[in-house]
Amino acid sequence: MFDCLHTDKLIAMVAEKNNVDLDVVVHQAVDSTNTWSLQQCKQGRSMPFACFAELQSQGRGRRGKRWQMAANSNIAMSLSWSFALSNIQLHQLPLSIAMAVVTTLEGIGLQHVQVKWPNDVLVQGKKIAGILIETQPVNDKEIAVVIGVGLNYIMPELKIRSELAGEEIFVEITDIYQELSNQAVGRQCDLTSVAAALLKNVIAAVQDYQSLTSSCLEIFRKNYDYCRDKCVDVIQDNQQVASGIAQGVNDNAELLVLIDGQQRVFNSAIVSVKAK
Repeated sequence: MFDCLHTDKLIAMVAEKNNVDLDVVVHQAVDSTNTWSLQQCKQGRSMPFACFAELQSQGRGRRGKRWQMAANSNIAMSLSWSFALSNIQLHQLPLSIAMAVVTTLEGIGLQHVQVKWPNDVLVQGKKIAGILIETQPVNDKEIAVVIGVGLNYIMPELKIRSELAGEEIFVEITDIYQELSNQAVGRQCDLTSVAAALLKNVIAAVQDYQSLTSSCLEIFRKNYDYCRDKCVDVIQDNQQVASGIAQGVNDNAELLVLIDGQQRVFNSAIVSVKAK
């Protein structure tokens, strides 16, 4: 059931869809696709380029959390893209990339896909993908943005351990194969095809980022906001926990939470949705 990524097919599919001459590197094993990509940007590698790993030994999530994967079980991808500093605001980029993941999953027939602010994609309430965006200065006019996406392809273990506000918890996850079966989609998708679709959709989101941020935000609000109207714990950067009712996001893609009768705004936090 395990598969391998085919570089030539990835490059060809991206060239046809996105009109981009993209350098694609597939590592048999790497510590972290984001770490490798940031190092390449620092060394002056021409952008854009993409990096995949069949085995990622020290994958990272937000705030330094570890994300591990067995060989050929997940799609670990990083896309490096250059943005001009003069006219770019990146606060909505995580949401745009999350919606690109949604498009990928719906494109292979999956339903009940949602986004948990700010960087998780869920299917039927279970985590199937996560996003990590990091930056590296290029010069006084450009910044390199490394967009990391981890997408569960076939996972032998459907719970992962995490830490939230100092407490160890289990996060229920799912994968593409499991959901194709659960939803009786009636077809399977090979690893390279899913990886290529993901890369094409992420590139499209970056290419259209400035022109489509408003429409992307409205689509998210209308159909894909997992947290809205739910009771949530918001774990802030200082590890303090605020509890309230999620009320969607504002035009800057910041989370709005009603706490003790007052609406508060969060632009960086981890959100835990409380069980009903």
